[in-house]
Amino acid sequence: MPLRETIDIRKMLRYLFLFIILGSTFVARAQPSDFLALKKKNGITIKNYFAGIPIDFYTARGEVSGIIRKIDKDTIYITYHDVRMAYTMWGTQVPDTVTSYDLRYSYKDIIAIPKKAKGFEFVRDGSIFILGGTGFTVLHLVNSAIQSQPVNWKTVGIAMGVAGVGVIMRLLRKHEYKIGKKYTLNYINMK
Repeated sequence: MPLRETIDIRKMLRYLFLFIILGSTFVARAQPSDFLALKKKNGITIKNYFAGIPIDFYTARGEVSGIIRKIDKDTIYITYHDVRMAYTMWGTQVPDTVTSYDLRYSYKDIIAIPKKAKGFEFVRDGSIFILGGTGFTVLHLVNSAIQSQPVNWKTVGIAMGVAGVGVIMRLLRKHEYKIGKKYTLNYINMK
């Protein structure tokens, strides 16, 4: 008889333990965090910024980058890590975190957010055209001087035209989302 009572007590303790575990999961609730939404004027969302993700932006005082710790009451709390290269005993360098500190900014202080570089950025911003056009021009002029032949100005004009297209592409390329007329940064309160 005592053996049966211990088995019943063990069953009861198992059920009690299971009830406590399941009950605690139902009580735990996740509180939604506030977030920022970068949008075009037509309402299309470009990117959302939540706690825990990295962010880069420009204020009137300069560029700020770090990881968002939390967004609360129109304020962004950012943890900045100062990472510098340190030498090892073998003479190589490794990144080392010197310090980290917390920053906070109002989302209204943000004047621009840099665009993330996409694939083939050197073609999109015209760098390849500038390099190719000026390189071909220099090569043609040097070869003409070495070989004592006249310069073909049509070839030089075409090469400089390609370089000029690259310069125009670079000037027209937008590298940031300027907050204002075309883009807005909206604070979304989830409480």
